[in-house]
Amino acid sequence: MDFGADEDWPEGHIIVMPHAWRGDDLWSDIQAEAQERIGTTLCEMYAEFLHQPLPPSLEQAILSLEAKVPSRH
Repeated sequence: MDFGADEDWPEGHIIVMPHAWRGDDLWSDIQAEAQERIGTTLCEMYAEFLHQPLPPSLEQAILSLEAKVPSRH
């Protein structure tokens, strides 16, 4: 079975690669695609996280700290 670098690897599947093939371009392609997917997923997660409101206790703590620190203008 021949998989090309542009194949759409099923997300969430474990890919088993014989150790002897790990110097092959296919192994590098699999690693690059996996790293790209991980990076994309992390960016999406962090983007969603940044849109979440702060918990009230954390917001109060921040406001309290800001009130105690003199402005540097």
